Amino acid sequence: MVHIYLYEPRPNAFKGLLIRLDEAQWDPVAVNDDLFDRELDLLGADGYADRPVLLAEHPRLVEHISRLRRSGCRNPILVLRVARDPEAAMDALDAGADDDIVGPVTGLELRSRVNAITRRFHGHAAGTLRIGDITAYFDGRDPDVGGQPMKLSQRELAIFQQIALAAPRVVSKSVIYDAVYGMAQDQPFDKVIDVYICRIRKKIEEMSPLGDPHIRTIRGRGYKLSPESEAETAQDRPARLRVAAGSGSAHEVQKAQL
Repeated sequence: MVHIYLYEPRPNAFKGLLIRLDEAQWDPVAVNDDLFDRELDLLGADGYADRPVLLAEHPRLVEHISRLRRSGCRNPILVLRVARDPEAAMDALDAGADDDIVGPVTGLELRSRVNAITRRFHGHAAGTLRIGDITAYFDGRDPDVGGQPMKLSQRELAIFQQIALAAPRVVSKSVIYDAVYGMAQDQPFDKVIDVYICRIRKKIEEMSPLGDPHIRTIRGRGYKLSPESEAETAQDRPARLRVAAGSGSAHEVQKAQL
């Protein structure tokens, strides 16, 4: 589930939004005025920066947006209105909102708008990213490996997308953990990230024509999505070829040697 902060003080409207967000596989966390008055530090951690903030129109709307931005909040901020109001929309956008939407709107449309804002924040103009054998999608779809779709669990996909969004940069394990588990009431040990990444690597490696797991461990820093370096050492190559030999045809092994 994708996490989202939701500010909607009207009970009936709040219930309707919950239904639409659930359809988009979002996990909304209700916030009130305390977030903007006393709890802005909750948004300070790097792993929380991708979580969108959805704000219903309200007399203090511009004040709330300004407080978020002055605190250093980088999260996508979207305003949801019940009627078109160009002047109010201009004020919200000038205060730091990323989008101003007139409802009713579906959860899927909201998700697409947030995905667009998030990928641009990370420097990706397009909705897809091609790295080596992998095509990553920023719209919630599973990635392709070697032109074939790779099935990931919901948790695996959430972790993979954090690594893909950061590409070609390194993303730390703590950022991944906070992005995926930071709002969970029962938080597992951080070693769970290593377990999931091991599973994702294995799936990629099995589908990659060259048996390349693509996800690199950068010791002491985190993980990076990158194809195998052309500067691979002779010592590393035989180990990878053994993987290819055990899972592919002789033609695939010969291809890996090229």
